Amino acid sequence: MNLLKRTLMVVVAGSLSIATMAQEPLRDFFQAGKANAEVLTKSYLRPYGEMLGTSLNAGWYNTAKVHKLGGFDLTFSVMNSVAPSSAKTFDANNIGLSNVSVSGDGIAPTVAGEMDSRPSISPVGGDSEGVQFVLPNGSGNDKLPLPMLQAAVGLPFNTEVMARVVPKMKFGDAGEVSVLGFGVKHSLKDYIPFVKRVPFLQLSLLAGYTSFDSSTDIPGTPQVEVTDGALDISSGAFTSRLLVGANFPVIAIYTGVGYGSANSDFSVNGQYDVNVESYQKTFTDPFTLGYKTSGIDFNAGLRLRLGFLALHADYTVADYSVLTAGVGINIR
Repeated sequence: MNLLKRTLMVVVAGSLSIATMAQEPLRDFFQAGKANAEVLTKSYLRPYGEMLGTSLNAGWYNTAKVHKLGGFDLTFSVMNSVAPSSAKTFDANNIGLSNVSVSGDGIAPTVAGEMDSRPSISPVGGDSEGVQFVLPNGSGNDKLPLPMLQAAVGLPFNTEVMARVVPKMKFGDAGEVSVLGFGVKHSLKDYIPFVKRVPFLQLSLLAGYTSFDSSTDIPGTPQVEVTDGALDISSGAFTSRLLVGANFPVIAIYTGVGYGSANSDFSVNGQYDVNVESYQKTFTDPFTLGYKTSGIDFNAGLRLRLGFLALHADYTVADYSVLTAGVGINIR
C-alpha cells in the first residue's frame, strides 16, 4: 500500500493540478461579483472538467479476450487525456457576463492554455459590482494524466468482472482523492460461428462505471480572505464498448468502439470575503459547476506479454483524445 500511495502521489500531484491551478483564478474571479465569477470559473476550468470524465472512461481493458474461470489480472495504468486547441481559450464576450466590459478582443486562456497578454474585466452600469482586474493566465498544461489500479477475475459463462479502487488518500497539495469503479466483460465468441472457428480472434462486450472524488483547500489572499475554502470534485463516468481483438502467444491487438458519458461537478465551498478598493462582499458556498460529456469513441491498442507480465498501450480517438499505457500481472 505504501508503494501504491507513493506511485499515485507522484502522478496525482502532477496530473490532478486542477484545484492547485484553480486557486488563484477562483479568488480573482470573485472580484467581478458572484454571478460573473461563476461564469468565468466554468469557462476557465472547462477543459479539466471534461478531460476528467474522458480519462475515467479509459483504461478498462487491454485485450478483447475474457478471462477463463479463475483467471485474473492486476493492472496499473495511466490515462493521459489531451485538450484540443479549441479548449485552450474562451471568448469572455460570449459567455454570459453581465454589467461588465471586456478589453481587447476578449480572448482569454482556459486553465489548459497560456497567453502573455490577457483582457481585463471592468464593471459598468448602475447595477454593476466588482472592480477592474486582468483575467488570470492558464497553466499551459493541456494534458491530464489519471492513474488507475484495476483488478479483474474470470467467472463462469465466459464472463469477467473488474474493479478499480483507490481508497481515500491525501496527496499533499492535490488534496484528498478516491476512486471506485466496477465493470463487466462478456465474450461473444461462442455466439458467432466464424469467430468461434478462428482461435486467435476475440469478440466481447464491456460495460463499466467509475466514480471519482477529491477535495482541495483554497487559501486566501489580502484581497480575498478565504475561510474553509475548498474545491470539491465529484465525477461519475459510464462506458459501454464492443471489443474486437486478436491474441497471439506474445502480442495481442485490440480495438474498441462504443458510447461513453460523464458528469463532473466542481463545487466551490467555503466563505470568500472580498475587500478590494471600495468593493466589499462576502460569498458563502458560492456555486457548483457541472460538466457533461458524451459521445462515440474508438480506440486501438497493443499488448506485449512476457510470462506473467503484460505491457500495454492504446490510443482513444474522441473530442478529447486519450493515450493509455500500463503494466500488469496477468494469469489467464
